[in-house]
This record gives sequence, C-alpha cells and structure tokens, in this order.
Amino acid sequence: MNSMEKHEQPTLSTRKASEADIAVLIDIEKSVQKTRIYSPMVTEHAWKKELAENIVEILKLGDTPVGSIAYEEKSPDHIYISGIIVRTEYQGRGIATNAIKGVLAKYPDAERIDLVTHPDNPALKLYEGLGFTVEERKENYWGDGEPRLVLAKVKENPTP
Repeated sequence: MNSMEKHEQPTLSTRKASEADIAVLIDIEKSVQKTRIYSPMVTEHAWKKELAENIVEILKLGDTPVGSIAYEEKSPDHIYISGIIVRTEYQGRGIATNAIKGVLAKYPDAERIDLVTHPDNPALKLYEGLGFTVEERKENYWGDGEPRLVLAKVKENPTP
C-alpha cells in the first residue's frame, strides 16, 4: 500500500436484536457495569423482557458489536429511548450520536422523544446537542440510590 491510499474506516450499522443476541447484549452491558451512572442489564431474564417490550438494535462497526440502543413506541407521537450503550473503548467516535439520529430519523413526526439519564453522564452534552432538554430531576429513579434526569425532545408547533 502506498502512502496515498487511505485506510477505510468501518461503517456503523444497526440491526434489530432478537433473543439469539442476548449473550452479545449482556457482554456489551458488562463492558460498562463498573460505573455508578449506569445500571446495566446483565441477566437473560432482563433482556427477554426488554426485547419483548422495546425495539432493540445492536450497533456494529464493521462486524464488531460495539453497542445497543433500545426504544419503545409508546404511541405514534411518543417515543421513549429506554437505553443506549457503547462499549467504553468505542466511545467518543459518534456512535451514540448516530444511533440516536437514526431513531430521530425513523420518527420525524413524533411530538415527543424522551429518555432518562444520570446527571453525571458525559453523554448529557450529546443529548442536549441533539435538541433534548432537561425536564425534571428524580431522586433514586431506578431504586439504585442515584438521581436521574428526564430529558425530552419536543416537536415545536408552528405559531399561527
């Protein structure tokens, strides 16, 4: 290879997860479980419930699973992002941003898209950069003793 050739960067892709992917999803969750700002799902039972209640997509760079995003269609106008995670070694590469943009693009007419996160989560800036605003702070939201913020991206109605 000569110096003029550029190295191809693997592209981000997503695919819908199924119960066959539970081991991969647990492995991704375990990669960030030693932090107080995130409560990982590391049991098969928890993932079966998540897959039954939400749309879960595996985030891949090339052939490598690097994260996941889960969301629920609460109504045609309301989408709840129930989880997004990127393995620590792949963070800072725009993966979470692109995954959330993908959800936003799937639901351009949604009146409300919301999520819950820890106030110390570095991704808070990412969410705010995508137009989410903090609506509320709730103490001990998941029963883990940690506070959480409810963020929402609300479609603005044009003024008459």
